[in-house]
Amino acid sequence: MLNSILACEEVQSKPRTERQVTYFCRLCREYGIKTRKAHLQNFHNANRDTVTKRSNQDLVDVIFIESK
Repeated sequence: MLNSILACEEVQSKPRTERQVTYFCRLCREYGIKTRKAHLQNFHNANRDTVTKRSNQDLVDVIFIESK
């Protein structure tokens, strides 16, 4: 019985605030960024085409670190 209750708790989804991963930007040293590509476009004047290219995904991963 106890095992089935514990299994149920693991399956239930978390609230959005707990699910949302936030990032740290190494360029401006800012925490709490939720959208990496939009942050690059809005705060660092990155071109939309450059940010959305699949080959540049590694660059986006290097600039941002998960902070949560």
